[in-house]
Amino acid sequence: MKHSQMNSRFLYIAGCDGTGKTTLCEKLVGELATKGYKVKKLWLRFPFFLSLPFLVYARWKGLSKREEFTGVSYGYWDFRNSFVMRRIFPWIWLTDAALAALIKVYLPLLFGKTIICERFTLDMLADLSVACDDPGLFDKSIGWAFKHLLPRGARIIILDMDKALIYERRPSLRYDRQLDVRLLTYRIMAQSFQIKMISNNTPLSKTYSIVRSFLLGK
Repeated sequence: MKHSQMNSRFLYIAGCDGTGKTTLCEKLVGELATKGYKVKKLWLRFPFFLSLPFLVYARWKGLSKREEFTGVSYGYWDFRNSFVMRRIFPWIWLTDAALAALIKVYLPLLFGKTIICERFTLDMLADLSVACDDPGLFDKSIGWAFKHLLPRGARIIILDMDKALIYERRPSLRYDRQLDVRLLTYRIMAQSFQIKMISNNTPLSKTYSIVRSFLLGK
């Protein structure tokens, strides 16, 4: 594959925990690296700089909690009744995301890197939607702002999977009491933003063939 054949150097797989993003990203990184690309794998779900005091506030107010089952920790935000966390925190976190994008995305792209991104602004937005119990967040100005931090021409997919299969592949997620709403949130996001959603219910080789064809343009 020649560099000119790729449609974008920023390839982003978003999706709920347990849908297989890490495996597919690693396969993409391996394939592109063997073909001579300067590849960088990126995970940027929680860039907290200016927003860190808000997270401390949320923990103090009981709006951010952690639960542990069988040695696995699960984090939950509940911002439904907090004006500060519903209305102010998202814009501060957006600023953090913009700083992270500049340093971790735009500068590497400027220097010729190809980026395979597993978690970033769409996943942050999904977290906010769940925390605020606001499935319409994607149609608001904050949703537009998070989405448009991504590089122009980025190739993006949202990965989906049936819950039963997630449980089979990641048994620990049986204890995630927000799994259903998270899966639904990504499906709503895909529809709102007109982002291609790919089901990972098929064997890995078949899913990877579909993913690489869309992301690599071949």
